[in-house]
Amino acid sequence: MYTIARSTRIRRLSWTALVVVPFALAACGGDQADARPVAATKAPATTPPVTQPVTATAIPASNVTGGAVTPDKSEFVMPATYDNANSVYKAGHYPEAAVMFERYVASKPDNAFGLYMLGLSSWKAGDLSRAAEAFDKAIDINPAFAKSYFNSARVLLDLKRAPEALERVEKGLSIDSTSGDGWRLKARAQANSGDLDGAEETYRQLLSRNDEDLWGLNNLGVLMLDAGNYEDALGPLARLVQLKPTAPLFQNNFGMALERSGYPVTAKHAYEAAVRDDSTFGKAVKNLERMKGIVTDTAAVDEVNVQDLAEQFRLKVRQWKETSTPKPDSGVVKLDSTITIVPTVGDPIKIKPDSGR
Repeated sequence: MYTIARSTRIRRLSWTALVVVPFALAACGGDQADARPVAATKAPATTPPVTQPVTATAIPASNVTGGAVTPDKSEFVMPATYDNANSVYKAGHYPEAAVMFERYVASKPDNAFGLYMLGLSSWKAGDLSRAAEAFDKAIDINPAFAKSYFNSARVLLDLKRAPEALERVEKGLSIDSTSGDGWRLKARAQANSGDLDGAEETYRQLLSRNDEDLWGLNNLGVLMLDAGNYEDALGPLARLVQLKPTAPLFQNNFGMALERSGYPVTAKHAYEAAVRDDSTFGKAVKNLERMKGIVTDTAAVDEVNVQDLAEQFRLKVRQWKETSTPKPDSGVVKLDSTITIVPTVGDPIKIKPDSGR
């Protein structure tokens, strides 16, 4: 069941001025785009229907699916060199890689990149405590490496230590202010700390830098959905599926925003697109089956023009870019005369409208 964030509704902002694995929407939710660890390759220097939509997905909060897995260290006879351990990590054998990097740093305790990779491997293996400790040590040795701060922040978010995570990511951004991962992580940490307005502003800043940041668009839409601001989620999610129409998770999230905003026909079409691209995507399948019971006229016409929604949002982001200082009352996409609204066929369901990886 789709749940709405219990936090105070984000103030509705007027988009006329301006705008991060990894919130739970489809199955992927947190920072997918900001959620993919980058391993160093060497040691370098509305009233809702009775049945609710199945959850939408933000960028996954974590890719860890279970508890820590610690293999028998005696199984590994491969020499624990950096390159060998990194190869095991790249092959996706994270518990084994963690063991090898642990052996590696035991012999080279001052090697920041070995500790960094021990942190990544441990986090991927589900050992959050060891990951947090490894990143702390890596930062102590090399405080100029931004990715150590970003990945440490991910671990701290998984440990429900959002304020500390925010401190880490802000430090990382002070080193690399161009990192999309960093900006998405900052927004996640702000949202998880209860600062939803701050998170929204951070996503706007991110999109002002890169208006095609897919996970920034997705996560801003998810933030609006979680806050109950369903119509506000339409713009970024419409733009998202315009840029990436074949991504099932994105189509499912867009379908939820449409359904909650009172556009069941268009929502059904979004769910259909999600299932068409991945018939095994359970949440989209359930959402589509529910909408088939609501929208029974197969010839029903979309209530809104998706491309118009997307184009309007794209133009708003361009305005943000052209505004030197974002105004705090910016942010709401308004359906104006440029958007095509067609009569709903039949009796519509009225629904009143919050990746290192």
